[in-house]
Amino acid sequence: MERLRLGYVGAGFMAQKVHLPNFSLIPECQVTALAEVRPRLGEEVRRRFDIPRLYPSHRELIEAPEVEAVAVSADFAIQGEVAREALAAGKDVFMEKPMAVSLEQADRILAAGRETGARLMVGYMKRYDAGNELAKERVTRFRESGELGRITYVRAHGFCGDWINGLDAPMNVTDEPKPVTESRGPAWLPPEYLPTYLGYLQQYTHNLNLIRWFL
Repeated sequence: MERLRLGYVGAGFMAQKVHLPNFSLIPECQVTALAEVRPRLGEEVRRRFDIPRLYPSHRELIEAPEVEAVAVSADFAIQGEVAREALAAGKDVFMEKPMAVSLEQADRILAAGRETGARLMVGYMKRYDAGNELAKERVTRFRESGELGRITYVRAHGFCGDWINGLDAPMNVTDEPKPVTESRGPAWLPPEYLPTYLGYLQQYTHNLNLIRWFL
């Protein structure tokens, strides 16, 4: 069986708690490389998941010949740039949401993928939730039958609660400082609203994605 050789960028919470454990369980996938700017943390996570290679930055990982595809979870403004560079190198990408923090950044990401033909997938796992699959089926049936008439209004709520929900996957931590990244946003947004805006993107992008899917 031919296995996809995946390189992962980032060794933080989502990497250790969610994505690396799951990728490691997929028979058709082999995590062959990890990129992490914190060297001690990167080495600890590399050893725990038995990843052959560790790179000090995403650029070395993207250039590595053993990496066929790239997955990334990082600070919101940065992960889109990592995804864009990987797509520009012709490598398929899986990334955490939000895909971008502005339309300009999103356009650059999509342009890179179109130029090389590389594919991008954003982690909208809620489309695969059994309850949402049922809602999709019901909405489709209502629209096809016309029994509820034309849809004229949609309202979405985000009852987030304890989103970790007792997740007990192990987490390596070191005293190395987390990389300082420049928070960016769209040009029209006053800087004082940026933290709230990024929080909105992080949570409610799922709602918007589900609305697009249902309709």
